[in-house]
Amino acid sequence: MPFLSVVPLSDSVRLAHLSMTIPSLPISSEKLRLLRPKYLLFSVVGLMMLTVIYRDRVLIDSHALIWDHYQLFKWWLLPHGVAGALPLFLGPAQFSDRLRRHFLPWHRVIGRIYVGGVAVAAPLGMWIEYLKYVHGVAPLRLLVATCGFGILFVLTTGMGFLMAKQRKIQIHRQWMTRSYAVALVFLESRCIDQIPWLGKIWDWPSTILETHHVSDIWLMIGLSLLIAELILWGERRKKRLPVRKASTLAAGTSL
Repeated sequence: MPFLSVVPLSDSVRLAHLSMTIPSLPISSEKLRLLRPKYLLFSVVGLMMLTVIYRDRVLIDSHALIWDHYQLFKWWLLPHGVAGALPLFLGPAQFSDRLRRHFLPWHRVIGRIYVGGVAVAAPLGMWIEYLKYVHGVAPLRLLVATCGFGILFVLTTGMGFLMAKQRKIQIHRQWMTRSYAVALVFLESRCIDQIPWLGKIWDWPSTILETHHVSDIWLMIGLSLLIAELILWGERRKKRLPVRKASTLAAGTSL
């Protein structure tokens, strides 16, 4: 016996009328949108930026003691810092679907500025670390890790730019996700130095690596790229779900 036959007609009509008159709740859907992993991730990135800005605020004071450490490369530090800040601050805007959909020319302009910042910051960072090494300020393992970091930064960004020029947009987005993951290593290293409990957690793997003459920057790079790959895997899985549901429904209908 069909289910509707046991429900009185007046009750079924009343239920249908009630379902049509209940208003939608856009506020709850907006809250759900704000709780998307992308927004939560960029909130964490924003907190990391604030932490680094607070840590490096002493650079405004030209008489601060830290400038003695920067004396060897202080004239290289300004262009390196400004160029390196561009990808970090502009990156989140590039992942905005709304900006890309409604302001595509601006998306392209910001993307070129991002690539230009990487092209300047990465070589200068390697040069600065070389100056520190030859003057005995930094160990060889730090120079090797910085060069690896710079090469990966340029490689991932260059691949993203190349894919955009070839109109392979999906692959372009994947490579730019990896590029920004590498960029975040800069923030990660400074947050570990600034936040005591985070520094204690990091101290154990860092000590193991450095006793084998390996910089812990490699571990930061590996973790960043691992998180990037997990995000990309999640996006691919989310796009496959509607296709699977449609195929399941089609199979059920055919039965």
